[in-house]
Parts: sequence; C-alpha cells; structure tokens
Amino acid sequence: MSAARHSTPPPDLGGLGQDFERLKKLREEQRHQPEPTPQSEKPDADQEQQPTRRKPPTPGRTRGGRRPPPAAADAVPTTVRFDPEEAAELDFFVLELREDAGRRTLDKAEVIREALRLAREHEPTKRALLKRLR
Repeated sequence: MSAARHSTPPPDLGGLGQDFERLKKLREEQRHQPEPTPQSEKPDADQEQQPTRRKPPTPGRTRGGRRPPPAAADAVPTTVRFDPEEAAELDFFVLELREDAGRRTLDKAEVIREALRLAREHEPTKRALLKRLR
C-alpha cells in the first residue's frame, strides 16, 4: 500500500529574497576582486591599497566574548524592535562581524551582549553612547 505524497509549498520568506540576492551579489564581488600585488611591486603612494584577504573561519566552537551566554533556564529575555530596513542593516552588520572575526557562527544576541559589555567597561565607548542618547 502506497501513501499519497502531498507536496508542501516552500515557506514564504517575505522580503528576505531581496536581501539574499544582495548578499549573493556582495559575495560574488568579493570573490572576483583582483589579487593583491606582490611585495616587490609596491603601489604608488597615491594609489589605494587592496584590503587584505580574510582568513577562512576556523572549525570548532568559539565563544568570542568573555563569558558564554546564560543557560535558557537562567536567561532573562529582552526584546529589541527594529524597523524592517534597520533589521536588514543589522543582519548584514552581524554577517560582516562574523566574517571579520573568522567565526562560523555569530548571532545578534551575542553581538548585542558584547556591545553593552563594551559600553560598560570602556569609558570612551560609554561617553560616545551617552552623547548619542542625549
């Protein structure tokens, strides 16, 4: 006896399609950047130097921050609401941080926790935050 298989439609990702296409385009542009010039062929002082290539993410789990996130049972949930445009900008920023840090995974919660810790511990950052909040 064979059971009839029903095909389920793909999930509706709303406006994420455009963000995904934009991310694919950015990654393709990064892949096709020209190789940096060898040390023997130093560019002129007025020419802009190419950015150094990022190292690929290392396998394995890294924490990155000073302490691990709290266990789910001990965590106090906090919600931060963003408009759709700012949410997309934040997603791209977190992806950029993940690549710059050489991490395989990095979530928004970890970024926000570390940014707040930095503001509490680093006086110039705290002053800059206060200046924006006034």
